[in-house]
Amino acid sequence: MMKKLMVTDEALARIKRHLRPDKQIVLDFDDGVGPFSAIGNCNLEANYRLIFVNKDVDLPDFDEKVSSNIGDIHIKSELYANIQFEDQMEIRFDPKHFTMPLVSPTKILTDNIEVVDIDEPLQKEYSGTHDC
Repeated sequence: MMKKLMVTDEALARIKRHLRPDKQIVLDFDDGVGPFSAIGNCNLEANYRLIFVNKDVDLPDFDEKVSSNIGDIHIKSELYANIQFEDQMEIRFDPKHFTMPLVSPTKILTDNIEVVDIDEPLQKEYSGTHDC
């Protein structure tokens, strides 16, 4: 069964300005791997980002596609990166807290998914080290 991600109408209203034909969409779990992780995430909370990046950007770390009502979304297929991602997921808008939670039928993956739009070319990967 292919994974599916539904973006509610309320959440779509928040992100529709990023939906352009020259962009591809990535759902990134910031684990320090790949071109979107500058230094990784030092805390233990889930840090999911919906990233809009130019169509010509090569995404070898994001080798699985999830179908959605806003187009195909690239995710990492590695077990540690997508183990929380269930077959049916949803991005909602919470008007009380002005956040966009990423949820499944059984849990909340994050209370607020970050939306990032990247126009400039990407560096390959952060190669330094850091302390948390």
